[in-house]
Amino acid sequence: MKIGAVVYKRLLAQAQEAKDQGFTKLADGVLGAIGACPDEDRERYSYGQLLDDIHGDLWKIATRLINYYDIKSADAMKLDGVLDRLAGTLMDEVETGLGVENVVVGANDEKVPGQH
Repeated sequence: MKIGAVVYKRLLAQAQEAKDQGFTKLADGVLGAIGACPDEDRERYSYGQLLDDIHGDLWKIATRLINYYDIKSADAMKLDGVLDRLAGTLMDEVETGLGVENVVVGANDEKVPGQH
């Protein structure tokens, strides 16, 4: 998923500044997340889809840990429950950090009748 041009440019500038100041991990993290270019034609994206994507990304992290520790077997149902809880907590914390914890509908979320 890509982000809009305005926030893309701002994050890119911050990543470049971080790199100039020697914060390589921060710069690499931002640059890896925002990709090569912004998305000018943002699609509708529901909060449920966002949670599903975060959950999927957490599964990628979990499989990296499985690989790192060379685990031969894992209880997917148990791990999925952990990842579901973590996805909710992660969303809450990041929303708070972004100052959007009380937003009911995101800018790209589908509007229902009566919403502006």
